[in-house]
Amino acid sequence: MIKKLLAIACGALMATSNPAYGDDHTTGIAGEQWTFRKGMRFGYSYANNADESERLASPHMFAMGFELQQTMSGGDWLDILFIQNAVVTGLEQSVVIPTANALVGFEVNHAFQVGVGVNVSAYDSSGNDNYIHLVSALGWTQEAGVFSVPIHFVYIPDVNGYYRFAVTTGVNW
Repeated sequence: MIKKLLAIACGALMATSNPAYGDDHTTGIAGEQWTFRKGMRFGYSYANNADESERLASPHMFAMGFELQQTMSGGDWLDILFIQNAVVTGLEQSVVIPTANALVGFEVNHAFQVGVGVNVSAYDSSGNDNYIHLVSALGWTQEAGVFSVPIHFVYIPDVNGYYRFAVTTGVNW
């Protein structure tokens, strides 16, 4: 088995190390430009029915985290948007509830953003092992010199009625 894996790895290495002289075309969109933003986030989170949980005293929680955004310029008013973030909630109740999100969407006129993706949480309020959910978000990012200030509204549905809603803001650089 190891010999087969080594043979495949050597073949792949040889294939990538030899130039393709006859192939002079490029792939992708002409003039493709990526912009990258990152920044801290903080805000409010509401977890419906979370007060029924043993760990939480209230469904209202403070949220804080860090976000990465990548946009591919469409050349005019529409850009493709990728967002990844990690958020911690529940700290004001002495509880740590980490979540991570990955979204894909679009940005209109470098300001209005819409995205949908996957949410993963280490804590399930329903107790039914539902740790992965859909996440949808929309927001506005206002330029502020070398920084930008986003305001995002997030909705995470749940099949058992334990949906979550959040409003966050922060600073990008």
